[in-house]
Amino acid sequence: MGRIFVGLCQVGAWGVFDEFNRLDERILSAVSQQIQTIQLGLRANSTAKDNSATGEIELLGHRVRLHPDTGVFITMNPGYAGRSNLPDNLKKLFRSFAMARPDRGLIAQVMLYSQGFRQAETLAGKIVPLFSLCSEQMSAQPHYDFGLRALKSVLVSAGNLKREQLQHSGEEVDEQALVIQSVRETVVPKLVAADMRLLMRLLDDVFPGATGSGPSNEALRAAVLAECAARRLEPGAEWVEKVVQLHQIQALHHGLMLVGAAGSGKTAAWRVLLAALERVEGVEGVSYVIDPKAVSKDELYGTLDATTREWRDGLFTHLLRKIVDSVRGESAKRHWIVFDGDVDPEWVENLNS
Repeated sequence: MGRIFVGLCQVGAWGVFDEFNRLDERILSAVSQQIQTIQLGLRANSTAKDNSATGEIELLGHRVRLHPDTGVFITMNPGYAGRSNLPDNLKKLFRSFAMARPDRGLIAQVMLYSQGFRQAETLAGKIVPLFSLCSEQMSAQPHYDFGLRALKSVLVSAGNLKREQLQHSGEEVDEQALVIQSVRETVVPKLVAADMRLLMRLLDDVFPGATGSGPSNEALRAAVLAECAARRLEPGAEWVEKVVQLHQIQALHHGLMLVGAAGSGKTAAWRVLLAALERVEGVEGVSYVIDPKAVSKDELYGTLDATTREWRDGLFTHLLRKIVDSVRGESAKRHWIVFDGDVDPEWVENLNS
């Protein structure tokens, strides 16, 4: 952090530190001293008649030139899992302000227009209330999210579906049916059984008389059944449906999470899907399973030596580098890195970076 502050001071840049309270409290306390030094230097610089006399501050044991345009800002989510509380000496250095609630209807409308939808205004007026109803009426599950991020995911998926159909048929498509199909592909996979029926009723209420059929995926389903037979597994209809949904979500996101009780078939689902995709597409699938709770955070992600500035890969970063370098033809294969263990903010938050 000190090195970043030195750079900001010398060039006069604004530094915005996102999710600042993810740092440990002991680090936050030390950082507050550096921020206070910068702020005192800026204040002295603005009140002094001779700027050259007060244009330097001391950071990391060195005299550093302080540009008058330097600024330090932070964003944070108070009360969020895995976050620290700001120390009092740091709180008083910043003036806080709250953000206004975004206009979801307008955002959805603009996104749909940008995805090529002609009925964007009408569709935005339906999809936003649908998400509000889902948030109010569905059961409380820790993995449920009907916020702006989930809404954006549905709209981007609808845009992808529209472009795919235009490429294949070249004819104008039913935009409302595409939005319904997108909701089914992106929202249904994360619902528990009771809420699935509720979603179907809400779809009928918000989009009366409309139909939206999902992709058949017959080739994938056949490959899943063949792989189950080869592994001597009994493929239940609901479990096969979950495997297909896993494939649909995986096509939309780089990272995803399989949630369920022990013994519910999570590991079998992704293993069978990886093998089934190899049967369908002819691309070899390789999986790397890591127990994130068995190693420390540094052993998992790597460390930077504070003295030599030398980076040392952790288990996860070593795998990533091995895949990217493609020394043994890794780029021609499908790679899945699986973190098999309890989800804990201590390790999972770093995947954001």
